[in-house]
Amino acid sequence: VAKAEPAATFAPPAHDAPPARPTVRRAGGYVPPTLDLKTPPRVPQNDLECLTQAVYYEARNESEEGQAAVAEVVINRSRHRAYPKSICEVVYQRNSRTCQFTFTCDGSIGRRPVNAVAWARAERIAREVHEGRSSSQLPKNSVNYHANYVRPSWGARLARVRQIGAHIFYGAPLNGGSTPGAYEREAAPAPARLLFVRNEALDRAYAALSGQATSGQASSGAADPADTAAQ
Repeated sequence: VAKAEPAATFAPPAHDAPPARPTVRRAGGYVPPTLDLKTPPRVPQNDLECLTQAVYYEARNESEEGQAAVAEVVINRSRHRAYPKSICEVVYQRNSRTCQFTFTCDGSIGRRPVNAVAWARAERIAREVHEGRSSSQLPKNSVNYHANYVRPSWGARLARVRQIGAHIFYGAPLNGGSTPGAYEREAAPAPARLLFVRNEALDRAYAALSGQATSGQASSGAADPADTAAQ
């Protein structure tokens, strides 16, 4: 008998039925998603709603433990100095090349009607993890995971923590490297350097003025006031 879920607080995303996108199959039947990085996403205003979305779209077919682990990764990122500080910013983080959580830019949101029971379960699990009422399954430095049917290049650069269902979770970078998805910090601008340029025309003008002043003083025989005071 399926466990009854409390009613969801957040309404699930509407079913927009976007047009199908062409796909390219790779070996093993995996179809890499087509990413839309130009259309601005509709970002919720509530962190718990963003966390619920992440749990639902990333792991709704996983066990409750697997769904909770995804929520932990999102929260770990929000507490990590190399990632955005709010959960919604973490979930919807993107750059010109990719989005950190694929469902936010591959058309998953709105593609199909949301399963009400699975959505309510995702919200309950997200709330429990967010409020610290769920036993931690991952270390605090676990900020990356991927499905077991893909082989990202960054997987070899991180310490593998554990696999829960179809997701493989990682911990700290090996050999002191950086974590995938971390902010790409711009290099600090070089300090301004004073540049001295010698201007020959100014030099000649200054020499001419200095010579006139010396000539005038010698002909008048007047003492410089500063010299008088010094005596």
